[in-house]
Amino acid sequence: MSQSEPPGGIFGLSYDDETRAFEALKLVSTAIIVLVGAWPIYWMAQLAFTDYETVENVVTVFPAPDVFTLDNFTVLTQPEMYTYMFNTVVVAIGTIVTVVLVSLIAGYGLARLDFPQKENFARVLLIGYLFSPIVIGIPLYQIWQNIGLLGTRVGLIIALSAISMPFAVWLMWKYIMTIPEAHEEAAWVDGASRWRGFRDVVVPQCRPAIIAAALFAFALAWNDFTFAEILLPETDTTTFAPGILRAMGQAQFLPDAYLMAISLAMTLPPLLFAYFMQSYLLKGFQVRAL
Repeated sequence: MSQSEPPGGIFGLSYDDETRAFEALKLVSTAIIVLVGAWPIYWMAQLAFTDYETVENVVTVFPAPDVFTLDNFTVLTQPEMYTYMFNTVVVAIGTIVTVVLVSLIAGYGLARLDFPQKENFARVLLIGYLFSPIVIGIPLYQIWQNIGLLGTRVGLIIALSAISMPFAVWLMWKYIMTIPEAHEEAAWVDGASRWRGFRDVVVPQCRPAIIAAALFAFALAWNDFTFAEILLPETDTTTFAPGILRAMGQAQFLPDAYLMAISLAMTLPPLLFAYFMQSYLLKGFQVRAL
């Protein structure tokens, strides 16, 4: 006579049944998360490619092929849209370059150099995450006004870089700690200086962390609204997000289909960046003790 399997954990299920229930729960939870995350993107995309009159009069999840159109994207050809896009690209590139360069040097210093209160300094660095952009933006408005940076793209780049820097520095610090110092010592034996060892040995091995930090800075700069709205009051220097809000206010009425086309144009660059760089991103973010 075979001995029955003792009951397992929850609800008196056997261990095999409990495992199957847990796997099913994980599958359902994953499906819900994917649906919640993907549904707004699908809704935005299908409205962007649907004739605006249909969008205004008919609500449908799966629009008919005959209402497909690219005309909604003509809103992006307006002169002010080119200005917003150019400013956003300049700010995003400037923020990426600033964040990557500064975080590389700071992360290397934390990883390789010993100085008093190093651990406390690294912890204090994270205090920047405790402050909302709106809290920092108002004092920055007055400071930038006094030193002539208000209304300039440089001022916005500095503000966005400061917000991105704590995470980027921690990422570089922890990643560089995984690189054996023996690699640099071999370069030093060959006559390389510390700077050359950093440039030729450490930086090439930090590519995953560099891409991860660049994506973080890019997403923050590309999607920023608060700092741009506060620090760029002039239309000719403003970026996409606050620029669209101002355009809506000036136009009085902007069809939903046009808004979705603009939103899709704003959403695609970060998504494409993350998709094509995902292998590096996974390596960059999978750092112990981060």
